[in-house]
Amino acid sequence: MRKRYYLLMNQETKNTNKKNHAQVKTIPPLIPLAFIVLSWLLQRYVYPLAIPLPINVQMIIAGIFMFCASVLFAFSLYFFFKTRQNPEPHTPTNALYTGGIFKLTRNPIYLGFLCAQVVVAVKLNNLYVILTIPLVFWIITKWAIKPEETYLEQLFGQDYLDYKQKVRRWL
Repeated sequence: MRKRYYLLMNQETKNTNKKNHAQVKTIPPLIPLAFIVLSWLLQRYVYPLAIPLPINVQMIIAGIFMFCASVLFAFSLYFFFKTRQNPEPHTPTNALYTGGIFKLTRNPIYLGFLCAQVVVAVKLNNLYVILTIPLVFWIITKWAIKPEETYLEQLFGQDYLDYKQKVRRWL
């Protein structure tokens, strides 16, 4: 076990007990997806609300956020595949990873969702998608992140609490 990659391995979590996972209330990627669809419907059928920036500025913003989303997803998924963990929150975990991208944020995949939502907003030229980001942020925090944090606190105890003190939830 290399300390730089793992804070703790918990062998007890290798069982297949269905309750041995975070009690996340939804499938997290569906949250931003639902608001993107809602925004598209509003744009198409209620009132069009374009992003009030020149197209070249929009493309620069989209490029930056696409890069950020790609980095966040790639480095996060690299960890999960390297350690044979499942990134889906309804499955047990036996490792708390604190290296790599997880030194910057405790939730890089969720942060990647928000970055991807900005990219979709620019692609659709839909300001509604941008305006729903704070709501998506709040719902992901309440329905996904907080249950995951409770689960990890119970599983890893003080080690996870120490990690929470060092690394912020989002950025």
